[in-house]
Amino acid sequence: MANQDVFFLGPNGAYKKFQHIGNGFHAEVQSVLHPDEIAFYAGREFRTFKEFSIATESSYNLKVISTSDTIVYEFGCSIQTGEIKVELVTGGTEGGTFSTDLPIFPCNTMSTTPVVATGITMTAGGTHSGGTVVDLLYADTGQGSGARQTTASEDYPQGFAAGTYYIRLTNQDNHTTTGVFRARWEER
Repeated sequence: MANQDVFFLGPNGAYKKFQHIGNGFHAEVQSVLHPDEIAFYAGREFRTFKEFSIATESSYNLKVISTSDTIVYEFGCSIQTGEIKVELVTGGTEGGTFSTDLPIFPCNTMSTTPVVATGITMTAGGTHSGGTVVDLLYADTGQGSGARQTTASEDYPQGFAAGTYYIRLTNQDNHTTTGVFRARWEER
C-alpha cells in the first residue's frame, strides 16, 4: 500500500496528520490542522475566476450546478471601472443557452495532494430572472476614479445543498463595467 495521509481529531478540536507507511504503523507528521484546513489538504477545495466586460444596463449570468453539499469560502468580484450588483440566486427562470464553461481549478496542486474531481460546473451565457436572492454585493469605483480597483466579496463560510444556483452580475453604471468575478469553495 502506498503512503497515505490519515487525519485524527484531537481533544482540542484540531486534527493531527499521520502518515500510513505501508506496514500498519503510522508516523505522526509535524502538523496540526484545524477542521477547515482538511479539505485543502484532501484536494476538495476549488476555485474559479472570470474576467468580464458588461455593457450599460446589461447583465452577465452564470449557472452553477452542484452535485454535493458545498461550503463557499469566497464569493465576489473586483471591478476596475463602473458599478456592479452581484446576486447569488436560487430558483427563478432561465433563458437562452449557458454554454461557456468557466475554468475550475483545485486550490491545492502540491504533489502529495490527492486528485479529486469537482462536482460543480459553472457556465456563462443565457439569461436569468426572478428567484430568491440569497446573497447580494455591490461595488462602485466612483466618478473619475481612473484605474482604482474596488472589491466586493463575502469572505465568511456559507453552506449550500446540492442544486442549481445562478449568479447575476449586473452593470449599474451608464458606462461599461469591467472586472473579475472569483469564487473559492469546498466540496463535501
